[in-house]
Amino acid sequence: MKKAVSLLLVIFCFCALLLGCGDKEPAADVKLRDLCWGVGAQLPTADDFAVSLPQDYEIRFAQEYDFQSIGDYRLTLIVTDHRGKESSYEVNFSLVIDNEPPKIKGTKDISTYIGDGISYRSGIELIDNCDGKIVLDVDASAVDNMKEGVYPVSYIATDAAGNVSVVQISVYVYQERVTEDALFAMLDPIIEKRIPTAGSVEQQVREVYVYVYNHIDYDAYSDKNDWVRAAYDGLRTGKGDCYTYFALSKAFFVRLGIESMDIQRTQGIVDERHYWNLVNIGSSSSPRWYHFDACRLSGTQHNGCLLTDLQVQAYTKQRIDENGIGNYFYAYDTSAYPSSADKIITDTPSLEPYY
Repeated sequence: MKKAVSLLLVIFCFCALLLGCGDKEPAADVKLRDLCWGVGAQLPTADDFAVSLPQDYEIRFAQEYDFQSIGDYRLTLIVTDHRGKESSYEVNFSLVIDNEPPKIKGTKDISTYIGDGISYRSGIELIDNCDGKIVLDVDASAVDNMKEGVYPVSYIATDAAGNVSVVQISVYVYQERVTEDALFAMLDPIIEKRIPTAGSVEQQVREVYVYVYNHIDYDAYSDKNDWVRAAYDGLRTGKGDCYTYFALSKAFFVRLGIESMDIQRTQGIVDERHYWNLVNIGSSSSPRWYHFDACRLSGTQHNGCLLTDLQVQAYTKQRIDENGIGNYFYAYDTSAYPSSADKIITDTPSLEPYY
């Protein structure tokens, strides 16, 4: 008799498992999330809480909720699997006043050539302080990719609460590509005339600084996608911004066989970007790295050629922008670059109080 009862119990449990009558969750890959929602946005549905929900599963609120008041809510959601089995889950929901516009990440100037297609949305990321759909519009109506020129493009992001942010970029349409050979064909006569190739590396670097600083007029406008193009345009037009000064300096170093590194300000500290060079005036076995910035910086009273870490940090402490923001100028990821030599070889009296 006991054996018969045991056999029936085993059969019952096996059938229960096959029919899904046990008390296990409907599926291990049911994943829900908490939500923060801005007042004014269309209220979320139960589906908005689902991160992962198997096919043929349904989700609904356990009851009707009144989301009329700002605050935090604890909600119960019911998930029904394909067999009709129901399981409940709890999530958090916050209703807040949302006055913060979304952030548009990944925008940058675009370089292209006549007749080529342009991908405006590649690499773009939209971030908001609240959940809900963000709509991105790209206004490229001014771009004529069949005519050489510089054209404005606007990215407009609108979050679920109606907050709007706008980022503008430039699209550079060129007639032809610039090669390093074309760049060096312009550079070689300058090197032959102005740079003492028989001199020391330090002498050559200082002459490069004099030439770049004196032959490029500052113009807050340049294509930052291609250093070869930027250097070429700087030589051709005699103007450009910090990227042009950096790119032309790099072109000299490459052509002269002087080791250098590209360096730029950490993005996000302020809106404006800044680029400069690190240059090695020693040898590969015994390097002596120095900062090199030939850009005509407003209000600068010192030479930016061959500065130590201490000196660029001092300038960073000294520099305050028009909005009263300081301590940003030469801010960069120091772990990604070699430390400079300690010996100061370019006097900067105006920075000494900030050492």
